[in-house]
Amino acid sequence: MNLITNNIIIHFIIFQLMDKAPIFLGLVALVGLLLQKKKSVEVVDGVVKTMIGMVLLSTGAGVLSGTVGPIMSTLSKALNVKGVMPANEAAFGVAMGTKLADAITITFILGFFIHVFLARITPFKNTKNVYLTAHMMFFLSAFLNLALPSIIKISNTGTIILASILAALYWTYLPSLPRIIGKSFLNDTITIGHCNMTGAFMGHYIGKWFGNKEQDAENLKLPGFLSVFKDNTIVTTTLMILLFLGIGIATGSKNMTTLSGNTNWVVWVFIQSLTFAAGMVILLSGVRMLIAAIVPAFKGISDKIIPNAIPAVDCAAFFPYSPNGAVIGFIGSVVGALVVLALLISIKSSIIIFPSPIIMVFDGGVVGVFANKTGGWRGSLIAGFVNSFIAHLGLVALYPLMGCVYGSGLMFSNIDWTVVWLPVLYIIKAIGSLFGFAI
Repeated sequence: MNLITNNIIIHFIIFQLMDKAPIFLGLVALVGLLLQKKKSVEVVDGVVKTMIGMVLLSTGAGVLSGTVGPIMSTLSKALNVKGVMPANEAAFGVAMGTKLADAITITFILGFFIHVFLARITPFKNTKNVYLTAHMMFFLSAFLNLALPSIIKISNTGTIILASILAALYWTYLPSLPRIIGKSFLNDTITIGHCNMTGAFMGHYIGKWFGNKEQDAENLKLPGFLSVFKDNTIVTTTLMILLFLGIGIATGSKNMTTLSGNTNWVVWVFIQSLTFAAGMVILLSGVRMLIAAIVPAFKGISDKIIPNAIPAVDCAAFFPYSPNGAVIGFIGSVVGALVVLALLISIKSSIIIFPSPIIMVFDGGVVGVFANKTGGWRGSLIAGFVNSFIAHLGLVALYPLMGCVYGSGLMFSNIDWTVVWLPVLYIIKAIGSLFGFAI
């Protein structure tokens, strides 16, 4: 009887508690805060906000999927192509709504502790960084849990272990790239902890080779209206209105009317665009709440283990180092995204990558900052274009590897997915083929 009771309890814990992402993450936060001997009020605050943040994230992802899904499906049927909107948070939300949620969370935790261990033992000063951009850590954990089973035959446990090791290596060593090139203006106090670290590195050299350092972007007087594009909500809303209208025109009013019903399809598209932007706001609110609650639990541990390390933080923290450079990088990134879109349409690609707000705003911004330091405004413009072109085009090859996210119309965004992870995945696939594990 006791054995049966124990089995029921274990089954309940695993499949009713641990299997639910908000509860599981809440337990993770609970353990981390208790280990730091936080006050009971702080523990309750951290646990509750972690769980609510995850619920908000899932809710926002549901809104995004609900708006993008039908429109992308109509596009696919009408033109026989797969339309893809690259947005990290949305793709992550889709992944967390599947049975992979626990594996993603375990990868995040295990990978973090391996990262801390590696940063502790590394003899190189430039690699003593603590990666604190937890939402990007979650995104990479999801990406690897989706991609690895798509290229090699591997068990769930094997996927978690391999993904954790790969993620830890990335979190430990890649932040050294922007750290090395940014010392002249960052004073070795922070580095980038984001999936556009190679973008910053490329921007530095593109600016150096093709720009003019004397033509500092900060000496330019940019039109005031450009300042609104520093707000991701404005960029997303504007982009989605143009994008959905473009899809509507391409697929024809008849196809769109089947979605809009009695509402004029143009009005319906406008509302859907606003709904998408609202979903992104909800999702980002969830991400911020989740990260604000869970980061202290991990930061306190890492500070004790890795003294004298510097933090690797979100790329937005670098925009103030060259505000105009960030805006000019964004402009170049917009052009790069549109060129890729036109190219894919012209060659009749079966996968169409639409301009990503994440790539244009965040990648474009940080690349523009680093490029301006070595190549002025021209360096920022060229670097923004090159970064965006590579980042968008590479997703054509990556999207089919995304498991359950493939077909959703959503995809991860940022330059590192293309420059770092696309080659890594194919190297792993090649190694797997030698041992008969490749798919």
